[in-house]
Amino acid sequence: MLNSLFVNHQDQKEALAIERRRRFEESRKQRIFNARRRIIGVDTDALGLQVQQKHEAEQAQAEQQRKFAEEMRRQEQVLLLKQHEQRQDRVREENELNRFRASHQKPEQSRDFDLFDPDGLKKSLPARLGDDDPRLTISGAQKFDGEDLEERHRRKVQIEQQRSWLEQQIREKQQAELDRRAAETFLESSLMSREHRLHQLASQERYARGKIQQAVNEFNRRLMTEQEQQRLRREREEQEDNLAEIYNNLTSDVLTENPDAAKSSFGPNRVITAQYKGMSPEEIEQVWRTQDRQLEELKRRREQEANTRKAWDQLANEFDRTVTLKERELNRRRHALAEQIRHENRELSMEQQRRVEYLDRVVYQNRPTEAYFDQFNTCTR
Repeated sequence: MLNSLFVNHQDQKEALAIERRRRFEESRKQRIFNARRRIIGVDTDALGLQVQQKHEAEQAQAEQQRKFAEEMRRQEQVLLLKQHEQRQDRVREENELNRFRASHQKPEQSRDFDLFDPDGLKKSLPARLGDDDPRLTISGAQKFDGEDLEERHRRKVQIEQQRSWLEQQIREKQQAELDRRAAETFLESSLMSREHRLHQLASQERYARGKIQQAVNEFNRRLMTEQEQQRLRREREEQEDNLAEIYNNLTSDVLTENPDAAKSSFGPNRVITAQYKGMSPEEIEQVWRTQDRQLEELKRRREQEANTRKAWDQLANEFDRTVTLKERELNRRRHALAEQIRHENRELSMEQQRRVEYLDRVVYQNRPTEAYFDQFNTCTR
């Protein structure tokens, strides 16, 4: 009886656990399989609460910092006011202290002012007013035997001597100033006389230059006249020489074209080039024969060059024809090879297509159905 009760209680407990897991699974499915409400591994409410708490904490911290800054500014203002008041109090105390010292603590009111009085020496009497001064005691060490008792008279004499020296220096300076002014006056007068002399010399120089220019102009006129006479004489002599030269040329062997005048004494085939007047008819005939022979030689050479050029052109044409035939043969072989490659590629393509059809028709026949896909995504685990 107890065992049956225990079993029933255990079954109820397990049933309740199963029901609880089922309800949890259903609610989990609603969250996970709903695309609009699904958030995998994230609790939006908690995150929103955390964001709100963080925002509130940031606002509280910002407010605290603002209050702290305001408090710091207020304390700084109070501190500045206190410092200003302290500075004013210190200045006021120092002013009052200075006024008190100026009115009640003067240096001359002190008990020991005579020890450090700056005018003490001016106020005190000298150690010795004279030889009959009653303060001159033996212990004062102010009067001795052999001392200069005529010091005052000596100093008076020295002062008179210095005054005389100064007056002498003043007189010497005045005399030196007078000498300097006299020297300047003499220098100015000498400069004026020198300028006057220079003006006189300049005028004399202009007069001399005018005379020299007149003499030069007169000399140039005479020289020009002499040169014109010499030119006319040279022209007359040159004209006479030209007439004589023309007559000599007209009667010379050069213009008369005397062939004997060009013969040279160094050989029968040599001539004097300065007197040579041309070739004879026999020499001209010989030159024509030589030119005809040279023309025939040139014609024969040109025909030989034309034959050689023709042979080279023929050889080049044959070479071009051979190259063209070789290129045609290579093109035919290339086309044949390309045709063979296309045929092999076509056969390979057909073989590949047959293989794909065989795989689709025979190998890949076990295609998944809808029931195969329905077994997925049925649980949240």
